[in-house]
Amino acid sequence: MRRAFSRPLSAMAVTCSFALMAVLFAGCGGGGGGGGTGGSVSSSSSSSSGPDLGTVSAVDGTYQLKVKNASNGQYLTISGQSQVAGAAIVTGSDTSNTDTLWHVMDMGSSQYNFENLLTHQVAGISSASKTDGTAAVQWADNGTNDHLWSFYKLTDGNYLIRNYNSGLYLQVDGSGNVTQGARATSGTAQEWTITPTNVDAYPMPLTVSGGGTAVHDPNLIQDPSGKFWLYGTHNTLASSTDLTTWTSVSSGIFSSDFSWWAALNTTGTGGRTDLWAPSVMYANGTYYQYYSIPIYDTPSVAGTNNGAEAAIALATSSSPNGPWVDKGKIIESCGKKTGCTTTFNAIDPAPFIDASGKWWMVFGSWEDGTHVIQLDPATGLRLSSNTTISNVAARSAGEEGAFIFPRVVGGTQYYYYFASINVCCAGTSSRYRVITGRSTSPTGPFLDRGGLDLSSGGGTILISNHSYVYGPGGESVIDVGGQAYLVYHYYDGNNNGAPKLGLNKLYFDAAGWPYVQ
Repeated sequence: MRRAFSRPLSAMAVTCSFALMAVLFAGCGGGGGGGGTGGSVSSSSSSSSGPDLGTVSAVDGTYQLKVKNASNGQYLTISGQSQVAGAAIVTGSDTSNTDTLWHVMDMGSSQYNFENLLTHQVAGISSASKTDGTAAVQWADNGTNDHLWSFYKLTDGNYLIRNYNSGLYLQVDGSGNVTQGARATSGTAQEWTITPTNVDAYPMPLTVSGGGTAVHDPNLIQDPSGKFWLYGTHNTLASSTDLTTWTSVSSGIFSSDFSWWAALNTTGTGGRTDLWAPSVMYANGTYYQYYSIPIYDTPSVAGTNNGAEAAIALATSSSPNGPWVDKGKIIESCGKKTGCTTTFNAIDPAPFIDASGKWWMVFGSWEDGTHVIQLDPATGLRLSSNTTISNVAARSAGEEGAFIFPRVVGGTQYYYYFASINVCCAGTSSRYRVITGRSTSPTGPFLDRGGLDLSSGGGTILISNHSYVYGPGGESVIDVGGQAYLVYHYYDGNNNGAPKLGLNKLYFDAAGWPYVQ
């Protein structure tokens, strides 16, 4: 949820994350191995002297899809409808369940992630193998090249589905298994029909209107009177009485720098007032606003980049729209400063209170993942008696904006983790999406539905691009009278990619896993 937009930091974050975490995800099992350069994507590679190689084609990510093998007439699905990461992708009879439904997510350059809508994991190749005959499996969307696929339309109207990492094609082999292989010289075992169902891949966001809905990183709270307050990056604030019609609030946001961080940040006159990703918590009759700020006074020094340079701070008020009283810094990352030892990025704070009344804050992003620290309920600042920084999630291809939502589901106290993955903030080219995991402890470990640890690239997809909704992310969660809502921004394809507030009701299935409605 907590994303810094249009900042010089982002380029640094992308560069650093791959350098710092290249080892973390190497060889992590079915579909989880590292990249490789993969096969190139050509616009057309048909030859009259060989098999039809088709023409690379776009596939619409708006709708749920059914994918049927032209040879055996069966549908692409998950073995045994298993939720376990690494379960085999197979073919079987069409069912009324969502295991035979798929969703493609455009990743640019005619490459797609291929998501199963029962498990919300993506298709990959076991151990990211480039070997002919290796099985296709499902895995968390950890951003590796074996999760990228291209679609080639043949002259008979069917498709080839080619893995970017291996350059091989999805096929049904002689034993009926779904594997990858070199382009066959005969037969239709590598040919697939792709049929849209005309059902949206994900439910549409609720209708909202009015001022303040062109928001990034929305954080939503409800005050004791029942009024809603919507905070966002770049000092935006709006209010509503019904979650539908919103009014911009011009007062109540920070109008000047606090002196201690104005001195650190020399960008602009008297410092910088463009706050990132505020997160507000109401407790003890007080509004606690946690926010992050960039620091651009980094000296030009040689050496290792130990994360980005930023700070998270706190301000409090007796009113949701201020005035705000400076309470100081929570945690800081030092970037390239001489002697710097931090490896994290001090942005995207999100506080929460656990079932025993202890206060915590999740924060962080690309550099070395996201983390949880304990706060002091007496001050809202970091608890001096517990300086532990718990590492809870990391993903080499980008993860940020974590939010933790405590909830009892099925009699079990869970801490549901939500975060945004991939690169944000590119309008209708944004690849942002929201993933989730859970733990029975506020400090983890957090596992996804497939059983993968989020600290090793796990995360079950909760919502991604569909229809006119591009780049859903920057999420938070609010409980309104027992009904949870996922709160996020997206880029509106019906409005030239303008940012907009997204709201969907959030439910929990029989196994206690969240889904949007």
